Amino acid sequence: MMARRERILFFKCLILDLLWRLFALDDFSISAVNYIEPMIEGNQYELQCDVYNVPAAQSLTVNWYKGETLVTQTNFTNTFESPVNKTFILLIHPKRYDDGAQYKFELKPLEISKSVNITVNFKPVINETILPSVVPVFRGYPVNLSCIADGKPKPIISWKHKNGIIYREYLTVTESTPENVVCVANNSIDAVRREVKVILKEDYLPLIAGLIAITVAFISVIFIFIYSIYYKTAKMGRYSLKDAKPSAQNGNIAQNGRDNSIPMKKLSQSNILA
Repeated sequence: MMARRERILFFKCLILDLLWRLFALDDFSISAVNYIEPMIEGNQYELQCDVYNVPAAQSLTVNWYKGETLVTQTNFTNTFESPVNKTFILLIHPKRYDDGAQYKFELKPLEISKSVNITVNFKPVINETILPSVVPVFRGYPVNLSCIADGKPKPIISWKHKNGIIYREYLTVTESTPENVVCVANNSIDAVRREVKVILKEDYLPLIAGLIAITVAFISVIFIFIYSIYYKTAKMGRYSLKDAKPSAQNGNIAQNGRDNSIPMKKLSQSNILA
């Protein structure tokens, strides 16, 4: 009696499974619940898949994918004697890089799959690399500041200072710009600020260049003066022997190339011996 009942139950489940496969393959849905599209970064949401008429006495596997990556896997068995409706939920915390990501629900071995793409909005983030917190400004040399922010929806950029508000991505600062300016990036999610301190500095480059030029000129004058003295001294110590004629000695002794004016008398031998 028990064996007969089990056979009847087996064939009943088999027939129901066949009928479900034939007529209920599309009888399911997937959706995100508890939110109004789009999703907001940092919040928690539920992806929900409703499957109707799940076959009785079936061992099934539920897979959730994000793109091609398996996020979670669950095994369960429908212990009821008739098909039932099942709801499967996946909790997600979307980030900004999840914008446009695809989540897929898969039910094995029934070969059911369903996908949904999510849209994620996020607050602005100002690029601090191109907008430093301190900016030096020299007199006569304006500086252009750029405020670039990433966000969805696209943020509106504005500059605030004591003279008013300017709506654009760049700001030209000069020596007359107030000491502090603030970049504000605003969208429907949030508004973020970046304060910039403008420091006025004096440009000493022209002064330094002038001092260098004066120093070089002064050294040049000294060098020319010393060279002129040296040149004159060297020229006065030179003598020219051009057209000079040596004097005939005529029996006189010449000393150092000059004639001796003292007459020389020839002595006899007797005078020498005396």
